[in-house]
Amino acid sequence: YLEKIVMKPEIFDLFPLSVFKDKILIQQKEKQEILEYIFNMEKDTENINKRKNDAWLGDTRGHEFLLKHPKMKTLARLIAEKIKAYTDMLNIDNDKLCFFYQRSWATITRTKERIQPHSHDQSNISFAYYPLKPEHSGDIRFIVQPQNEIAIGLFHQEKVKLGLLKEISKRNTPNVDLHIEENDIVIFPSKIKHSTIPNKTENPRISISGDVCIMLKDSFGHERLMPHYNKWQLF
Repeated sequence: YLEKIVMKPEIFDLFPLSVFKDKILIQQKEKQEILEYIFNMEKDTENINKRKNDAWLGDTRGHEFLLKHPKMKTLARLIAEKIKAYTDMLNIDNDKLCFFYQRSWATITRTKERIQPHSHDQSNISFAYYPLKPEHSGDIRFIVQPQNEIAIGLFHQEKVKLGLLKEISKRNTPNVDLHIEENDIVIFPSKIKHSTIPNKTENPRISISGDVCIMLKDSFGHERLMPHYNKWQLF
């Protein structure tokens, strides 16, 4: 009798990385002014060399506080709303926190250019908003050390070519590409390594990216989160 019972295994996919994606819509005239301002920043820094096929990054060109500019006032407010929607999704009580734009900058990615893999270890939350995103101009890629990698290097592309891995799935991949369209904003933990796919078009892709720090309004009883800077002691 026992031999006739079919045992079905259970699979539990645990610990998801939650990436928040939404739309930000601003008036076309206002958006065009922002885009022109960003292109002018690129032009002003033409004398600074960058590696071939690397995107132009405003934060490494002396323009790392973009959202403080008066032109960005509306955009900064709308991004702030999305940031708080993201933390609310994580069931965090926003009323107990202060949110700060730590840095914010533009990127311009032209034909065959990309943004290399990196993370933002000095902040808590990072975002990228795409006011100019032609189709096929490159998506964002998230990169992790796969939880299921039972031997280091097992989930490498060459293992597929060698036939050891039969196929790539969400359970055995270190990279996941998220499709992006114009006006999208993507929000994620700063510690997650990410990059972009090369721009395959003749048209530039522009993102406005930034880092956010969170601080406790009242740090009583909390050991881990950062207390508000007004309690810090300068020496």
